[in-house]
Amino acid sequence: MSAINNKIEPIVIERIYKHPVKKVFDAFSHKAAFEQWVAPSNEINTNILIHEFKIGGQYRIEFTVPEVGTLFLAGEYVHIERHKQICFTWVWEKPDIHAGINSLVTADFLDHGEYTRLIITHENLSMLQVVERHTQGWNGALRRLDNFLIKLSNKQD
Repeated sequence: MSAINNKIEPIVIERIYKHPVKKVFDAFSHKAAFEQWVAPSNEINTNILIHEFKIGGQYRIEFTVPEVGTLFLAGEYVHIERHKQICFTWVWEKPDIHAGINSLVTADFLDHGEYTRLIITHENLSMLQVVERHTQGWNGALRRLDNFLIKLSNKQD
């Protein structure tokens, strides 16, 4: 008999951004910037209700999703190393179908001068359906992050 491995592997998504690490990091650390890209699609309205960007600080995000309604995501910043790494918990609130699953997101920022390699690791997701949903969500959000950074650079040029 062979052993069955029911462990759900973490999501790991890597992106290269043609922007310095400070700009990419600031898109996470500044409330107004974070609000511009954190949703998985442009159809979802995002309102950041709490954004205490410090270790032990809380965040809470309201998402208004067409044909679904309002959903809330909350968590705590557990580790921040400026321009290098951010770790935060990730918990959907009721009535979301995945409410109460306490997962962890780590954003690693690798400085390559004029560009940044961003690695998102989302772990402790307990069901395959949750992994699929969050993989799609992160891919959408990181595309929106790229668009946000491009618009930001065009304004500053």
